[in-house]
Amino acid sequence: MRLNPSVLGSCLLLTLSCGMRTESGARLKEHWNAANDPIQLLAGNYVVTLSSLPTEGELTWKPWADSYWPSKQGGLAYRWREAEEGHSYQPIKPLEAESIGVSQLARLSPAEKFDIFVGDSSMPLHTNEAERTSPNDGAWFGICHGWAPASLAWMEPKAIVVKSEAGVDVPFAASDIKALLSLHAADYSHAEERILASRCNINLATHPEAADRSECRDTNAGAFHIVLANKVGIQKQGFVSDVTRDFEVWNQPVSGYKTRVINEIAGHSAGAAPGTTKEVTVETEMFYGAELSPMWAAAGPNMKSKVYSYRLELNQRGQIIGGTWLTEDRPDFLWDMAKPELVDSAASYSKRVIKWSYLKKIYEASLASPEEAAEPSNEPSN
Repeated sequence: MRLNPSVLGSCLLLTLSCGMRTESGARLKEHWNAANDPIQLLAGNYVVTLSSLPTEGELTWKPWADSYWPSKQGGLAYRWREAEEGHSYQPIKPLEAESIGVSQLARLSPAEKFDIFVGDSSMPLHTNEAERTSPNDGAWFGICHGWAPASLAWMEPKAIVVKSEAGVDVPFAASDIKALLSLHAADYSHAEERILASRCNINLATHPEAADRSECRDTNAGAFHIVLANKVGIQKQGFVSDVTRDFEVWNQPVSGYKTRVINEIAGHSAGAAPGTTKEVTVETEMFYGAELSPMWAAAGPNMKSKVYSYRLELNQRGQIIGGTWLTEDRPDFLWDMAKPELVDSAASYSKRVIKWSYLKKIYEASLASPEEAAEPSNEPSN
């Protein structure tokens, strides 16, 4: 899942740092700095004593899978059932929609369907998506920074047919509704976000010498463990992790973990956090939701995992005060978001107003429907 650097919103705050490839002789001390303090940055009344932290945890529901709606395909203007990119067609407007059938409407993009449902002939959402995205954008640009928190905040919608303001039956696939929820969370909800660590905005494959820069050392391993064990293990709350180390941003919703202790040693290694009296090496498998191509019906979760090895640095009271990564792979930054409200707000990229309160009607109707709407035929129109 990727972030378009032109996007105004949560992930643009994360333009600072990434990971590290090799240890240098002048290695930075591994206690967390101001950008990595889990207590201050994630507002956590967190348990920090290692022996009091659960070694595994899982959310009661797993995040739902969906596309990250690539910008190069037009974002939500992408007609995914036709594989027709959003910059290559003229949209169907509400008046035109009154004369075509459900099977043809089903082939439209999420943006077109939403504008038709609202009945706005200026097509504000479709126009904004066409302007926000470009066929020249990188393949990783998209709205992962909306999908990840949305999949943790809202139950998965079902496919549904709902009547527009003009009385037109508009078929929304589950992915159409998820796309709308994701875009709203990404760029329009203005929900509070809290971020731990900084973004590494450097391609480490071509610039490996940058791996030891402070902004490219990624989330401190001790801070990572505290957040994971407290939020998922104790509080049963998910969060978002950029699981890639360098300039590409792939935000994934974290929903579970398992940790096992490899060994423990008294004392401290060179470069350990000041005050370290004991080091505990652990291996943690972190479970997170991954993307899928758009689908008509509810897809459920698509879970993946990464295994991280790291050393936890403890003080004499057994509290985690720092940590050192032992694997090349590690998360770039962590963040969470307050649950977005489905209310109207000024559009982020223009003066056009997008009526997101209509999304609430669609979403709630989807959850209330006892059955999922069948997928209309995709036969070509006459």
